[in-house]
Amino acid sequence: MTDPNLPALCSLEDFLKHEYDFIVVGGGTAGLVVAARLTENPNISVGVLEAGPAHINDPLIMTPALYSMTIMNPEYDWGHKTVVQRGLKNKKPLDQSRGKGLGGSSGINYQMYNRGHISDYDAWAALGNPGWDFKSLLPYFKKHENFSDPSLYASKNNIPLETTYDPSFHGTTGPIHTSFSTWRLPQEKEWIEASAKLGKRFGSPKDGWSGDHIGTFHSLSSIDRSGGPGEGTRSYSVTGYLLPNVQRPNLHVLTEALVTKLVLEKDKPAVTGLEFEHGGKKHVVNVKKEVVLSAGVYKTPQILELSGIGNPDVLKKAGVECLVANPRVGENLQDHPATGIGLELIDGQKSLDMLQDPATLEAAQKEYMATRTGPLSSGGSATSFIALADICSKDEISSIQKRILDSIKGQGQEGLLPSAKKLIAEDYASHDDGSIQIVLLPAALNLSDVSSQKSFFAGDLNVKAHGGQGFALASCLARPVSAGSVHISSSDPNQDPDIDPAYLLEDVDAEILARGLQIAMKMAETSPLKELLKGRYWPGPEVDIGTLEGLVEYVKGHTTTEYHPMSSCSMGKQGEGAVDGRLRVWGVKGVRVVDASAIPLQVSGNIQSAVYALAEKGCDLIKEDWGV
Repeated sequence: MTDPNLPALCSLEDFLKHEYDFIVVGGGTAGLVVAARLTENPNISVGVLEAGPAHINDPLIMTPALYSMTIMNPEYDWGHKTVVQRGLKNKKPLDQSRGKGLGGSSGINYQMYNRGHISDYDAWAALGNPGWDFKSLLPYFKKHENFSDPSLYASKNNIPLETTYDPSFHGTTGPIHTSFSTWRLPQEKEWIEASAKLGKRFGSPKDGWSGDHIGTFHSLSSIDRSGGPGEGTRSYSVTGYLLPNVQRPNLHVLTEALVTKLVLEKDKPAVTGLEFEHGGKKHVVNVKKEVVLSAGVYKTPQILELSGIGNPDVLKKAGVECLVANPRVGENLQDHPATGIGLELIDGQKSLDMLQDPATLEAAQKEYMATRTGPLSSGGSATSFIALADICSKDEISSIQKRILDSIKGQGQEGLLPSAKKLIAEDYASHDDGSIQIVLLPAALNLSDVSSQKSFFAGDLNVKAHGGQGFALASCLARPVSAGSVHISSSDPNQDPDIDPAYLLEDVDAEILARGLQIAMKMAETSPLKELLKGRYWPGPEVDIGTLEGLVEYVKGHTTTEYHPMSSCSMGKQGEGAVDGRLRVWGVKGVRVVDASAIPLQVSGNIQSAVYALAEKGCDLIKEDWGV
């Protein structure tokens, strides 16, 4: 039964009776942007097929601090797993969390809102994609953002205004609300002050979204603090792009619809429609102009390969006839690997571990329901970006660069493109490259089994055993040299593809992560933060982390994901990318990729803003190409 208040969310029968100029596959972070922008023209009809449920106004999604309850929860998360990672000691598949339902991963993410550095996006353009540099993308960053000036709500919520920002770099009328947290980890201020003591480049930048984000600062979150009915709730593609436009008669959204393949013309490589499953039955729907793939980093290449578009060798092994040879489909998969240390607080200091106490949790729930404030209203609120050149000697940088360049010799189609490796090697020598991200995580985390995301959020057992509280500092590799792939191994659309992020396959990645941990430990050993800590609870004293070599070994055994996969259908020149600079799939007409799959090279930061910006620009490209 359809909801009369949500007319765009239609039944199967209603969806099939319409004709569509464009069909968007995936109603996630990017897909709902595409649907909203294309239907601004009342003469353009758009259909959206989403494989997951709707989850409209679901409290687990809308309440910012409850995101951990959706991770690997089959109602909200596809719950993918990697193949065994050759670069890690832990010879187990790793959980890969991806949002299941309208909003995609924007509905279950940590809500931390970063933009990355100018050089990240200039590298996209340098890889053969003109118009994708930072200057060209800045209007699209601002277009999707609705920045809430903290001076308007800091005094109302009785919080100190300790952050630095420049309003000129932010949008104030976009669909996605961004704000600074009104509840912060009590130790956040001391962490930022301790970081600043490590050197000039570790203090807060003027504005971490200006394209220069080097330093330690209070982060924005995609949380609505505009004072309206959405106050204190998650702002994501559903609230920003779908619900305000749900009355449009030219927009039709069908959930629980799994796209199984594209339909191509018999005599030429052109897409005419697609096949999907709904309610256990297969259906075909035609498209007048174009199919837009926004199914996500794992499902977008899967759909292309199931349709016979991809590497002929991969398709043959999976039992799929090759209709369009495009060897870059599914290649170049990149993610942010992450590891961390756990720190226990002195008695009297609090973290989100306090919510394990039923009375405290009940009080927090009452506060949130009454005022949309308190610990349940908070997302990721503090981070640091560090240039490798600020913590390594010139000789150490030269050694790292040489190892990266040496890895190019004899390299085949797999892994990061040689041109991309050269760009990263050059950037590592720059004091403006935020190659290491440190994230302040507001609870004691269980890092003993990084293959399981559920256990990761379960809390450290040793800390819990004596009623202690803690938090963690995560070291994340922002610009990895390792890159993997995602490919089908079967013609069955209900079988997950083989996901191989190739974590730490290049040894240099493990070293840089280890150097990030060294900095995290220095932060913890510096006043005024050190006075708030009992010490490190993870790793324990039996683990040798006193040397770089010891840390590298620790990293190889305790690395997981920061949930930022991208680039599995990356844009680039023909033969180097799966799609061109206008996001059109090489070798076939009528299909375009508009999601994180198309990003050619990782960005230094949480990726949701980059995906929104890419989607906004992608919509303009579609409109230009079709004259709509």
